Amino acid sequence: MKSQKDTYTTDKELVEKINKGDHRAFAELFNRYKEKLYRHAYRMIPDTEVCNDIIQDTFLAVWSIHENWQITDSALPYLYQSVRNKILNYISREEVSNRYIESFQSLAQQGQCYTEEKILERELLNLIEEKKSDLAPRTREIFELNREQHLSYKEIGQKLNISEKTAKKQVHNALKYLRTKLTSFLFSILFLFFFIF
Repeated sequence: MKSQKDTYTTDKELVEKINKGDHRAFAELFNRYKEKLYRHAYRMIPDTEVCNDIIQDTFLAVWSIHENWQITDSALPYLYQSVRNKILNYISREEVSNRYIESFQSLAQQGQCYTEEKILERELLNLIEEKKSDLAPRTREIFELNREQHLSYKEIGQKLNISEKTAKKQVHNALKYLRTKLTSFLFSILFLFFFIF
């Protein structure tokens, strides 16, 4: 006879319960695999906060389809793949955001603004400057040292007497905040570049 602790012995049983909206089964699945998924994510992105966010997003996505979610045997391959996809999406967004933010800052330094798309870029630059002012003073200082003065995390750490890890974390936080605020503008510019020209 199964004990209360072993009520759900297989992933298949868990998923059948989850299909019916059983929150305890969902919590059991989360607790069963969260550490493995975290280690899997951390090997690709060694950032605790990002990894935790990705794991949470993965399980939220599972719950959003819980009524129709199906597995053949183990839930782990599905969860691994979901985490991997979210990491690839994160890296892609990070690279795009970094590239455009850097290019817009370079544009400002060059003082160029003479066509329609440049006007849109100028508006984004102004928005970046506006939103940067919302950052905590220390975070903004570290962000500007890294993105505008091109200091490495190690150089920032030495300059401000903080750890390299702290410098990296603050730049990550700043980029995460700016991405959230600038998403609509980035989409506008991407549309302009890729679908008009």
